[in-house]
Amino acid sequence: MRIVCQKCAAAYAIDDRLISPKGVRAQCPRCRHLQLVKREAVGPPPEPVAPAAPAPRAAPQSAPRAASPSHPTAGSSALAADLFNDLTAPETASLPPDPLFDGIMSPPPVAEPPQGSGDPLLDFLGPPPEAPPPPVAEAPRRVTNPSMAAAAGPAPQSFRPPPPAPAPAPAPVQAPASCRECGNPLPDPFDQAIGTCEDCRNKQAAPPQEPPPEAAAAPERSSSAVNFDLPPLESIDMSGVASEAPALTLEPRSGVRSSPPRSATSGVSGPQSAQPLKMRTAGSGAGGILKAVLVVVLLLAVGGGAGYYFLVMKPEAETIAQPALPPAPAPIPPAIKAVLPRWELKHLDLAGSSVERLEEGAKLLAKDQRSAYAEAEESFQQALLIEPRSDAAIAGYVQAVALGRGTTVDKATFDEALSLVEASEERAGRTPALLLAHANLLLCRPNDAPLVEQARALAEEALGKGIDQEKAEAHLVLGRAYVKTSGGLANQHFDDALALNPTLQRVEYHRALANEAAGSYSLAIAALKSRLEKDPEHWDSLSTMARIYLEVGEVEQARKLFEARVKAQPQNVRLLLALAVMRYQVDGNAPVAVRDLRALLRNRQKYSDRDIAEILVHLSAAERMAGNMDAGVKAAEEAVGLVKDLAAGHLQLLLAALARGDAAKAAANLPAIQGKIEDPSLEKLLEGRVRLAEKKPAEAQALFQEAVKLDSRRHDALLLSAIAAAQAGHRDDAFRTFFQVLQSDPERLNPRPVTTLYFVRPGETLAGMNGSVEVLSTSREDVSGPLYEGLLLFHLGDRAGAERELKAVLELDPSNAGAAAYMALLSLQRGDAAKARTFATRAVAAGRQMPIAHLANGLALVASKQVEPAKRSLRDALNLAPALLSAEVKLAELEVASNKEAAQARLLKVLGLDSSYLSAKRLLFITDQRG
Repeated sequence: MRIVCQKCAAAYAIDDRLISPKGVRAQCPRCRHLQLVKREAVGPPPEPVAPAAPAPRAAPQSAPRAASPSHPTAGSSALAADLFNDLTAPETASLPPDPLFDGIMSPPPVAEPPQGSGDPLLDFLGPPPEAPPPPVAEAPRRVTNPSMAAAAGPAPQSFRPPPPAPAPAPAPVQAPASCRECGNPLPDPFDQAIGTCEDCRNKQAAPPQEPPPEAAAAPERSSSAVNFDLPPLESIDMSGVASEAPALTLEPRSGVRSSPPRSATSGVSGPQSAQPLKMRTAGSGAGGILKAVLVVVLLLAVGGGAGYYFLVMKPEAETIAQPALPPAPAPIPPAIKAVLPRWELKHLDLAGSSVERLEEGAKLLAKDQRSAYAEAEESFQQALLIEPRSDAAIAGYVQAVALGRGTTVDKATFDEALSLVEASEERAGRTPALLLAHANLLLCRPNDAPLVEQARALAEEALGKGIDQEKAEAHLVLGRAYVKTSGGLANQHFDDALALNPTLQRVEYHRALANEAAGSYSLAIAALKSRLEKDPEHWDSLSTMARIYLEVGEVEQARKLFEARVKAQPQNVRLLLALAVMRYQVDGNAPVAVRDLRALLRNRQKYSDRDIAEILVHLSAAERMAGNMDAGVKAAEEAVGLVKDLAAGHLQLLLAALARGDAAKAAANLPAIQGKIEDPSLEKLLEGRVRLAEKKPAEAQALFQEAVKLDSRRHDALLLSAIAAAQAGHRDDAFRTFFQVLQSDPERLNPRPVTTLYFVRPGETLAGMNGSVEVLSTSREDVSGPLYEGLLLFHLGDRAGAERELKAVLELDPSNAGAAAYMALLSLQRGDAAKARTFATRAVAAGRQMPIAHLANGLALVASKQVEPAKRSLRDALNLAPALLSAEVKLAELEVASNKEAAQARLLKVLGLDSSYLSAKRLLFITDQRG
């Protein structure tokens, strides 16, 4: 026969021989729905006996019917475990057994009281629609999905309603039901259960497909078999049936718990395949209590499952699906925050991304040009403004400052860059890029031994971390750190740098500096020429070669070098400015320099504001040197108006104010130069001069002493300290400091670059101080006043005034060795060797323990062509004062003809103590050229 699932409308075929007289309970393999299946021709079955403890059943328009009690055997329990292996039945001994199941698998009961309709299918489905339902105290909800009820588990005892009194059995059905579509009677029990006749169902359904031929012959099975192989029947119309037919309920088995559920399609190749489908059979019927229990269990299962999903599974899924949030970014260090507002004022129109600015800065650094380094500074500043947490921007900015400004970097910029790189190292770690930038910055102070040693340590640390390019930079830094102490080690590191990165252009430039420090001027110049052949516009190489020529006295070579480049670049303002600067700073020809500088200003529209400001600063210095004080002040004020933070312009204004005695104006320009000019010792000296002009001699004396500590070569600072002590009434301190100046090297000039933007005329730091020492004399016979006044005038360059004061001393004290020695030096400056010899002999006779006396005597003997006596006298001076460098230079000059190696060793010793000793450089250059 043919059956249709009441729930999913799937159609199946079953052999009539497998159906018992009372029918069988079949389970749909697709949706796992249970329903009763009877033969087509069924006689009136016996009425079931009312159960001892009936359970209420809730069904639409029908009263619940009581099920017959039975006592299942052990065999029936085992079979139930197999039949209901995918259902979960609650464990309870009070629930009624299944009479249909017992009728199939167990012997019939001893007695069955007649009750019910007598039709098992109708008993399962409930009473006919016209039967009025009895009152129910608490009707539980219908469980329409046995699998959900089974999954929910047993209901708690607190939710089980008490069983109501058994309802009276309705009268038996006397006439067949009618079809609800056409009204025809339904004699077939299957049609009665569905509610429509087969014709009505066929009208509404699509034409069914013929079953496959292999499904027609199903193997015979015993009536007691559990599973039946049923060929599917497709396209069976079940419309209207599912809503009318009651759902099949679970039949509990006392003392038996079903096994875990299995897939309904187990053993089937597909839901509609030609393979036989298995349909399980079981007994029918269930009590009202079971329904109530299953409703409660279903509610608990749905609620618990939803709660478990939303409270446990969903949060866990979200936790797994969503990646872990990154940690909050670290706060920006204060050192970086401090520079951002000031840099924002410089770069009001920021465009692009931080990465673009970083790439632009890296390209500018690779050019190795002074102007490119300045542009790189701005690019890295912009990158840091866009992304304040960019450590690459800080590393690039510090590198650009270090390589672009070099030793000329002012203190404020140096300290700012140092704080930035240290803060970045603390935040991002000691990366090779930060370590190398830090090391290059420290090398901007090559005369500070602790900073050079720290730079060496940083480079060695970076050498063990970076890639080849970074290792090459580390070797370059190490070579620079050894430039002054070991030329061999420096060149070895330079070779290693080129081996790792042959394109590192800066190696040749620093190799030239190492050769210069070693006294190999020919090798230094050759290295610079090699660098210029690769890049003729490399300003550092060009300016360094010109500086070497100027320091060794080859002024014309330097001039030709610039003039040759001007022919190739006639509009290059830097080259034209360099030639004009040489006019007044090297040649001493201020009027010609003024003319050339004013000619440059005629084309000022072609230059930037900073270039114009530098031209105006040099014009101010040249005008003042030429005696045009007002024109010099005007040019400096115009320069400061163009570039407000231009320290060189404020320096010229400060010097002009001091020369005029205007302490207020001098003090107003003082903050603008502090920490911003090349020479920190000069800064302290000028601050002392301002305090001295403000009538604060005690403060000035302390500042002058600090200047001497910073640079012991500053004789002008010693003289000013003695003058400040004298004005403060500290007579003993003044005499002690003046005597220290008297024993120092008179031939040693105050340190000053051959050309510089921060130009101070020789003796200008002492200008206006003449006549301030005479207050030390207590009487006409006291020679201390005129002696030290003559010493001051000697260093001021006032030869006539110095001779006048020193002669007055010798008239009062003919045995004054100091006065006689300086009179000998003044005679040598005039070219009077004989007079110089007389004063020198007098000085040695009066002061055999005075180094200055032996020095003057040796120099006078050299002028008289007495070489050996001159050597002896110079050695005596060195024995008394090893720091008397002018004696070393003169001895090297006397020995160069007979012992070149010894002479070069002496000169290198002098330059090691004072790299600005120009006479030693000149002599060393000459010996090196001789080969």
